[in-house]
Amino acid sequence: MLSAKQQWCPRCQRHVQTEQKQSSIGRQKKLVRIIITCFKCRTTLSSKTTSAAALEQNEDAKTEE
Repeated sequence: MLSAKQQWCPRCQRHVQTEQKQSSIGRQKKLVRIIITCFKCRTTLSSKTTSAAALEQNEDAKTEE
């Protein structure tokens, strides 16, 4: 899943479009790593690891709104 948002990039010194990538981790694919990068310079702005079940619940809540 890719989504574009505005975030501050310390390398570019301005607000830039970001790209969000998700990848499954582990043999059972129970964990998901979410990496947000600057669209212009490809610097990693944030990285988070969460459970796949929690991520799925969060996405379901967003679609119901």
